[in-house]
Amino acid sequence: MKRVSFILIGTLIFISSFAQESESFKDRLFTGGQVGLTLGSYTNVMISPVLGARLNDKVYAGLGIEYQYTKDKTISPSRTYNQYGGRLFAQYNVLPSIFGHAEFAGLSMERYNYLLQKERNFVPFLFVGGGYRQYLSRRSFVTFRVLFDILQDENSPYKAWDPVFSVGFGIGI
Repeated sequence: MKRVSFILIGTLIFISSFAQESESFKDRLFTGGQVGLTLGSYTNVMISPVLGARLNDKVYAGLGIEYQYTKDKTISPSRTYNQYGGRLFAQYNVLPSIFGHAEFAGLSMERYNYLLQKERNFVPFLFVGGGYRQYLSRRSFVTFRVLFDILQDENSPYKAWDPVFSVGFGIGI
């Protein structure tokens, strides 16, 4: 995973050298991500920070990490899960606020086997879809995305063509 991160960062720096000359690379960097919280009999806490760059007026790219804690009390005995991993993403603006999105992610996911023992599996995802970006200021925005896991690994929690809805944010560095 470290090698992939270094390759992506190097690629971002290389591509950015061809981007708009009037802005520094630092001015095109953003951070942000997603947070999620579900409370009750089914509790889920998710944090997913990202670091990215606006490579030009049409292309955004970046990488991120994710952690999820889940406690499911709807079944007996209750079960807890810890998932963590990373992602690489790219977005292409079809219109100023509408974008296509592609993302490769991988999570180390816990599952219970038939003996109720925890097992951990690496689960790859290839998300494609699109979204809407609304700027809140010149250097901050919120995004709304609808993605689909087209890889469909046997351990994926997403069924074929089930949409994955998410809301994220970005703030210039």
